[in-house]
Amino acid sequence: MPGFILTDNGGEWGAKFEIMCKDYAIQHQRTAPQWPECNGMAERMIKTIKHGITVLATNPANVDCWDEHLAKVLFGYTCGVQASTKFSPFMVLTSRSPRLRADNYLNALTGVVDDGVDVGQIVTQFLEKVKLIASIHENVLLNVEQAQKRQQSTYANRKGKHLFEGLIAGETMVKMKKPGKKCVLAIS
Repeated sequence: MPGFILTDNGGEWGAKFEIMCKDYAIQHQRTAPQWPECNGMAERMIKTIKHGITVLATNPANVDCWDEHLAKVLFGYTCGVQASTKFSPFMVLTSRSPRLRADNYLNALTGVVDDGVDVGQIVTQFLEKVKLIASIHENVLLNVEQAQKRQQSTYANRKGKHLFEGLIAGETMVKMKKPGKKCVLAIS
């Protein structure tokens, strides 16, 4: 269970949802009204999913059945390697690559069959998988930290960090804006 959920102010997050959050000790916070940037990660995922459905629905035969393609788009998103973590969400959650229908077909053609069960081998594989999961999660954390540092640097450069370099600790900066004029910075 998550410990924290950030949602917009939509009506679907009503009393029943609040009760569920309370029952499971989940902190529910809402974004500012009319400010989708507050929930940027979710908005970006929605944009990606909409794009995938749009691509599949461009075929005239698929226009009326876009919802049937949603599972394919979500599977593609889940199996895609994320830029920030360097792993796919599927790999992070399951510590394995996804199995596709084509894999089952190829295994049947090549004669790869799992007949015998060796408990010792299963335990060894399980312990190796636990180590792999720990390693993946450690790498994900490092990659996310690096991505956050890159984003902070990009944001600082974009927002004009140089404007604030001359301030001394304890000084107060007031940003004043008069109608029809540019912003004026006053330091007191």
